[in-house]
Amino acid sequence: MTEHPAAASVPVGPCTQRRTVLAALPGIILLPGIASACGMTQPAEPASTVQQTTEVQASTMPASDVPVGTAKQVKSGDSTVIVAQPTEGEFVAYSARCTHQGGTVQVVRDLHLRCPLHGAEYDATDGSNTLAPAPRPLDVVPVTEANGQLTIG
Repeated sequence: MTEHPAAASVPVGPCTQRRTVLAALPGIILLPGIASACGMTQPAEPASTVQQTTEVQASTMPASDVPVGTAKQVKSGDSTVIVAQPTEGEFVAYSARCTHQGGTVQVVRDLHLRCPLHGAEYDATDGSNTLAPAPRPLDVVPVTEANGQLTIG
């Protein structure tokens, strides 16, 4: 079957237009990936690995609620805080917001903390991140003890 030379320039029906669009799809889909691979975007800044301090609304609780060698999750205003007593009379507090993607860190056992979203782990004695994907330690929350009462925030 031979094709007439003038037939190539004659518009045909919607099927031909559909084939043209389908033939162009791979290029349209791949174009953004090719553009980013060619360095057309700026690289992201590396995440900070430095522990920070954050403020929360002040609250109080009995120091006896946090036995030596344990941590406890508490509410302080609208924030969730981890309060721990690593050694006798030493109280520390950290934001319970995971430094990976903001999940709420849970007390797993004693001074061992874990984010349920992606498994990041922390040490409640100093807030350090002990298992990825957390990029940095938990944020410190000020805590003081006086007359058997803890003031958080």
